[in-house]
Amino acid sequence: MKTAWLNLSGRKGRKTRFDMADAGSFRNTVRIRVNGLLVLDRSLLMVHLMSPVAGRLIWMPPGGGVQFGESLTTTLQREMLEETGIQVTPGPLWYLNEVIHDDVHAMEFYFLCEQVGGTLRTGSDPEYSDADQIIRDVSFLPLETLDRDDIHPAYLRKGFAEDLRKKPGQIFPKFI
Repeated sequence: MKTAWLNLSGRKGRKTRFDMADAGSFRNTVRIRVNGLLVLDRSLLMVHLMSPVAGRLIWMPPGGGVQFGESLTTTLQREMLEETGIQVTPGPLWYLNEVIHDDVHAMEFYFLCEQVGGTLRTGSDPEYSDADQIIRDVSFLPLETLDRDDIHPAYLRKGFAEDLRKKPGQIFPKFI
């Protein structure tokens, strides 16, 4: 079992343990995930989290795993509310991303969405206990600041802002 110890800025003296075994249910299986792309004032809603795949802090659009019998759009609404406090209406599917890294394999569906309620807050991931939460923060990041190595998936660093400039009829689901 791999273990990483972090001393997170803003939390004086507090070490946060992250065990790669915490993500055990994500290992050696294909996981289906849904993520939301919510843009307000030329900024993209992102979640700052300890990645079970990368083993480091990253920013990525809010989202998570589909539960058995749950539709992609219902998953998106549930995950956005859990992680960010924001209620959304799912829009068009923009991206499909496949993640294969060691013993992790995920198919990620990225939907453009619109806020219909809620208040932005740092939420939680119910798959983890309070002591082992991987979500650290949520924030709207300006599109011009996305070109950095802690933004995932990598395509969002440049491609997302370019796609936003296209006319609605020019956007088709894209494998990124």
